[in-house]
Amino acid sequence: MTMKKEVRVATLGGAGLLLAFGCFSGYKYFFTMGLNRLPAEVCSGAVDRATVASALPDTREAQAGESQTAPGEDFLFACRITTSNNSIISGESEVSDASITSWTRHFEEKGDGKVMKVSSGDVRALTVSGLATVYVPCTPPGKESNEAVESYALVTQARVIGDSRVKGHALRKALTDFSFQMTKHAYKIGKCQEVKNLPNEIPAMDSGS
Repeated sequence: MTMKKEVRVATLGGAGLLLAFGCFSGYKYFFTMGLNRLPAEVCSGAVDRATVASALPDTREAQAGESQTAPGEDFLFACRITTSNNSIISGESEVSDASITSWTRHFEEKGDGKVMKVSSGDVRALTVSGLATVYVPCTPPGKESNEAVESYALVTQARVIGDSRVKGHALRKALTDFSFQMTKHAYKIGKCQEVKNLPNEIPAMDSGS
């Protein structure tokens, strides 16, 4: 009788542990899986949810918002994902009048950390001090390329505000991917006259550079 009682107690104890684990798992899902409940592609298909999740920490709730203006020399597309733990990833793509040289200099002067660059065809990307930016030639509708003071381009920049899931090179990659995905979307809806097929993804930056 004593042995049966001990077995019963052990079984009940195991069931309690399983129940507690199940409750903990449910608690964790409810309070940390907000990013997983976003659409697979946020901001009208501009950015992959996985890219957002690679940059932002787990959160109970997450919301995506966007805004855009009409195609033209004042075109702007913005995408922003906010979370209940106050971490945010946001970016803007806008038509600018800037050469590659002036674009590079502007962002190099904006930061105070190591600058990293990568390019693929006409697409160029740069990261510095928690900021990523992408540059691609883009003549807006209704304009001729020779009307630009320097050169018409679509310039995107993105950053994380608050805590991020990763740091260093991993954060640079996440922000560069976010910026490039935004750029591809903005390039289409902004009706850039060049009508180039942009690469599927931007090459990885050398973490040791």
